[in-house]
Amino acid sequence: MRILFITQKLKEQDAFGVLWVRELLRQGFEVTVICLEGSGETFEFPVHSLGKESGLSKLQSIVRFEKLIATLPYDRVFVHMAPVWYALGFWLWAIKRVPTYLWYTHYKMQLGVRLFGWFGTRFFCATPQSLPQYDGSPKKTVVGHGIDLSFWPKRRNLCMDSHRLLVVHRLSRSKRLELSILALPLLDSSYTIDVYGNEAEPDYAAEMKSLVEKLKLQSRVTFHGTVPMQKLPEIYSRHRLILNMASETIDKTMLEAMTCGCYPVTTLGNAVAIASFEEGEVFAPRTDTPETIAAFIRQYAEKAPIDVERMYEIVSEYHSLSKLVEKMGQYIRRGM
Repeated sequence: MRILFITQKLKEQDAFGVLWVRELLRQGFEVTVICLEGSGETFEFPVHSLGKESGLSKLQSIVRFEKLIATLPYDRVFVHMAPVWYALGFWLWAIKRVPTYLWYTHYKMQLGVRLFGWFGTRFFCATPQSLPQYDGSPKKTVVGHGIDLSFWPKRRNLCMDSHRLLVVHRLSRSKRLELSILALPLLDSSYTIDVYGNEAEPDYAAEMKSLVEKLKLQSRVTFHGTVPMQKLPEIYSRHRLILNMASETIDKTMLEAMTCGCYPVTTLGNAVAIASFEEGEVFAPRTDTPETIAAFIRQYAEKAPIDVERMYEIVSEYHSLSKLVEKMGQYIRRGM
């Protein structure tokens, strides 16, 4: 079974897309990759870049894309978090009757998503919060997140300062970083926040930095920028709590952190989706307000509500990459 895997970037240092492709290969699929931006690295599978790293224009990239999808051999198309490419290729795949699949963990509608709803074969998403517009549709399939446990084995938590809080996600409005920043002044002055992530929305990132200045928290909030995935295990292991108040989906960074014994402070809905509960009790702030977030942090800073062993079990049982690809593969192989 030959899969055409379409994504935005493919770089070893980012690891995420590469790990997905390798798991597909491990489970018996032949994979060819098209990515907007390549790295020049050599992989054990074919990679076709659309030339962003070489400075090609959008039009040149689109022309290259159309040529590739018309000439490459494949039986299935898998679009990974990049519905814009479905919008540019759906016409050919519809004519050729090639089954198409979209992995999409967001809740925002855009042209590629709408077209996929009409012509695509199946949406795959991590949690029920993703793609709420398609709740009840037979095309929407919730399969959990995909954490590669060979890359994320269980690690000891080496936190030496439980008041040192962590944030790891892109800086965009959907992540609602302001809630964590506004919670900080409600905590003892010994609490600090380390923020890692690319400035996906520069205007929002600037607003967050201005908010830090306005609240006079410059000495307590540090923006570190983006880091390679290979450095994240060490970062997670140095913190006991990771904050992420994204309202509509769980980020993989929360699950990665759990493999290092770092507990995610997130919304009630996200905690349920992660399976962060014991005997019916969900361990999350009851409301999305700075006051309840601060109270939750204060309660669990010294000892997370779930121990390290259970955190890893949750990721392994509900969110491993091997189980994710196995679930998706059952649909992909049958073209349904």
